[in-house]
Amino acid sequence: MLILTALPTKANARQSALLGLAQDLHCANSEQQASEVLKKLSESPPKPFGIPDENLTGGQNVELYAATVDILLQVLYQTIQQYPRLQEKAERIALLWNYCEIINDGDLADLHFSNQNEVIKSEAIGPFPANKQGFGIWGLLGHRFKNRYSPELLKSSNLYSRELQDLIHRLQNQCFSHPDFNVWPSKSDNPSYTGALHLSEVMEPGKKYPFSWQQHCNPQPVLPPKKEIEPIKKKVTHWVQDKPIRPVNKPYVKPEPPVVESIINTPVVALENQLIDVKPRQEKPKPRLKPKLKQKKSAWSDEIEKIVLEIPLKKYKLPIEGEEPVISPSIPSGNSNAGPPLPLPPEDGLGIAGNFYHRAKLTGQMSVGTNASWKPLSYYFVRGGINYTYLPNSGKFSYSWGLGYDDHHPGTFSAQLNNWGPIYPGDDPLKGAVASFGYKFVADFLKPYHLSGSAAINVPLAGGASISTTWMWSPIEHWFVRASLSKSLVSAGGLDWSYSFGYSDWHPFTFSLTYDNWGSNPIFDSSQGNSFNFTENGAVTLAWSWAF
Repeated sequence: MLILTALPTKANARQSALLGLAQDLHCANSEQQASEVLKKLSESPPKPFGIPDENLTGGQNVELYAATVDILLQVLYQTIQQYPRLQEKAERIALLWNYCEIINDGDLADLHFSNQNEVIKSEAIGPFPANKQGFGIWGLLGHRFKNRYSPELLKSSNLYSRELQDLIHRLQNQCFSHPDFNVWPSKSDNPSYTGALHLSEVMEPGKKYPFSWQQHCNPQPVLPPKKEIEPIKKKVTHWVQDKPIRPVNKPYVKPEPPVVESIINTPVVALENQLIDVKPRQEKPKPRLKPKLKQKKSAWSDEIEKIVLEIPLKKYKLPIEGEEPVISPSIPSGNSNAGPPLPLPPEDGLGIAGNFYHRAKLTGQMSVGTNASWKPLSYYFVRGGINYTYLPNSGKFSYSWGLGYDDHHPGTFSAQLNNWGPIYPGDDPLKGAVASFGYKFVADFLKPYHLSGSAAINVPLAGGASISTTWMWSPIEHWFVRASLSKSLVSAGGLDWSYSFGYSDWHPFTFSLTYDNWGSNPIFDSSQGNSFNFTENGAVTLAWSWAF
């Protein structure tokens, strides 16, 4: 029987030695394997480019492609996320390299070292298998990449610390971006800065990237271990040891058997030996089934414990650049005054996010409000909102609340309890609350069409359960069209739907402008009313978000 396990994929004929190390690090299936590859990277000679060349030789007539460095930087970041104990090793490698040659005035360049001991730069035309994510994650693309990774080795540096001096060296001599400002110092701000980023050089026409990168690691067949057979020599050894060995130079004297007259005269050692020999014979052998059941039970307990602890220990992460968070399967409904979705707080922040909004219903009602949420751990949240209606009847307050677990990444589950309101003073806050259990689809084949979706089972604390699915189309970043379809599981009614569209940025300190129609709007059944209710149920909301 063959067992398939993911082993590192070695460099093939279409990969350079440097790209092969990146492939081995990407496909490492243990922390030890990843640590060994990082050691090889740290020991590779960085000359003549400040970064190891494709052949890892450091000699003449060598080259280095920006696409390979892009892959390496992305894999180093992924290694930090997968093996946190290797964070310092990976960061030291990224900070050891010099990026002044390969980044020419903000543009990426392929490098070649000639026989005349000079570096020749050519335009890096790609293709880039990592889509320049590696340069962007480490802040080497400036403001073009928002969600950069700041090395912990360069954080919290005081004025006279060794870390600060190292930071200045990286900024001035190795063209590494500032961990806080995500930029490189300009000539006017720092005249002594001599990095190659500000030397505009005319580069030669580049050539196509010649190597092949394997995003997926190939499983390798591994034979099960063979059962060891006890050698015959071992049995013979036991047999020889059981026989008494007679001394060569002394005559053999047959020992006389001891005479035991009574228990009192019996030597203590001999009595103890007799008791030891008798007790094991009286004990019944334990059945072999019990330890197996115990071992099986322990394995199941460990597996259950792993599943239970997996969610609370899951690290909170923001979407990568260019991706939109999957919309939550739990959304407002009916005449709710809830504002637009809240922004996502930063990964290293307080987990607090909120917004201020003005909501204008197309029927003439005007209101202002604010929402706020707190994520104390992972993706667990507590949410609350206040709304004040000033037209046509002023002085009318209402509120909403919610709590639960909601991961915005595809392929994740959510469990929430929400009351989207409006809840007026004196109302029962639990009346109208809905428990929602949802799942966000993993649909890679829909990514080219900028589609994402989720499904949920909704169980009101008072009322019948229903199922729903929500889909969002975002053809341009932050511009969206959303539609949700629901069906009651207890009543004989038809399908209902809600919809919204507009501009909404999940980053904090941004504005959003949306049209929302939370329904309920009957679909495929004209007898129940208008399927759109554009004016009756529609509202336009302008909001500004914040997060810390």
